[in-house]
Amino acid sequence: MSGKVGNALEFNGENGIQISGTNALDFNGAEEMTVAAWVNAANESPMIGVVGGCCGTIVAQRDMNGWALRFDGRNPNTEMTLIVQPQWQGNKVLGVPPFAKNTWHHMVGIVNKNELLLYIDGKFAVDAAYNGPMSTNGTATEIGHASDGGFIGIIDEVVIYNRAVSGGEAKQLYQAQGLPVKPQEKLTTRWGYIKAAF
Repeated sequence: MSGKVGNALEFNGENGIQISGTNALDFNGAEEMTVAAWVNAANESPMIGVVGGCCGTIVAQRDMNGWALRFDGRNPNTEMTLIVQPQWQGNKVLGVPPFAKNTWHHMVGIVNKNELLLYIDGKFAVDAAYNGPMSTNGTATEIGHASDGGFIGIIDEVVIYNRAVSGGEAKQLYQAQGLPVKPQEKLTTRWGYIKAAF
């Protein structure tokens, strides 16, 4: 599938990638992290969920009760969202309206000590207070689908950092359409390898 950068992976709401995870993906007790991805939604409600309107996982440790970058149709005007444990903070407040179908958009979700931030297409979109640290039950990571539902569309250039990127770095990620932000600090999951394997 043609992606934003080379090839990408297409998801139908039922398929997904499960990464068993390593210590580098262990965010239990962490005060910072960043997740970013290019997304191209197939429609304005791009998910098949187990509960009405919920949910379309983009990238997550949802099944580990950790965090999720996703579409949640239950929350008007904040459907494209980042939620983080404990207590799924960010739900209903840290999000933006759905993207137009068949258009590429870049999402960056950031946990930075006592705040959550969301950048869309290189620009700051919204923030919310966060009472951490993060909590998870493991390192398994999902792309495209978790137990509460899956995303319908294309996902490309997934990156996860074990630190909070700055606003300038979020803009760099968007402008470079690749991996410009100190790749030596990127966690060991490599998107290029995943794309080639599927």
